[in-house]
Amino acid sequence: MPEEPTTPKSGDDLLSIAQICSEYKITRQAVHARRADSGGEWPEGVTQPGSTRMKWRRRDLDRYFVAHPVAPGRRTDLDSKRTDDQ
Repeated sequence: MPEEPTTPKSGDDLLSIAQICSEYKITRQAVHARRADSGGEWPEGVTQPGSTRMKWRRRDLDRYFVAHPVAPGRRTDLDSKRTDDQ
């Protein structure tokens, strides 16, 4: 089965939160946390005409994630369960 042609990625591409999650391997919760706690460093978003959803330019996100790399989280499901009397 032939592969579908892909369009080249441009710095001007606008990405939704779902696309950011896919491209940068980050969860939706982490995106929202970074937006809330960035101290103004999270890139400025763009709202396209006819939409209420914010999108972000790929080049701005690339710059942000170079300065603030995504680090894997610690798995808490492997921690032993603690009780109050321990």
